[in-house]
Amino acid sequence: MVPRSRQEGLLKGEGVTKILAIDPGISGAVAFYDPDRGHVDVYDMPLLDGDVDPRELTWLIQGYKPDIAVIEKVHPMPKEGVSGVWRFSAAYTTARVCVMLLKIPLTLVSPAMWKNRMGLKGGKEGKEQARSLAIQTFPDNHDRLKRKKDHGRAEAALLAVYAARTLIHRNPSP
Repeated sequence: MVPRSRQEGLLKGEGVTKILAIDPGISGAVAFYDPDRGHVDVYDMPLLDGDVDPRELTWLIQGYKPDIAVIEKVHPMPKEGVSGVWRFSAAYTTARVCVMLLKIPLTLVSPAMWKNRMGLKGGKEGKEQARSLAIQTFPDNHDRLKRKKDHGRAEAALLAVYAARTLIHRNPSP
């Protein structure tokens, strides 16, 4: 666990150079955002045999050395099957545990909170809206965000922007 005074300093923006944002789930993604440079790198959630690969996720995170992390605090959707809920929950838990074991200060944010703050709708319409906003915000990543199925990458990138604007009190304009 990060000492409280250091964690509070990080949340004020002192010494923060990289933000890790995770859109959890099998179709989720990971984003590393440098708010000072306005640069983001996005990756699909690493998978092994259809589940999140904790070793690969840990290596990916360690390679970027983020100062803080934000993970979308998700819950199962109504009418989802037991198997889907189980896999989704396992993916979410794996992401949280990897971040916690690396002792990165972690904030959980509900989808409604960060999407509302970023002006995004929920549901399928919101996913396409997020992809469009991410392309507009990060035009250098157009190739990594151009397909409809890249919505997880887009949401992870925008979650990182949300963190920069609200958690570390910066208003980046990439």
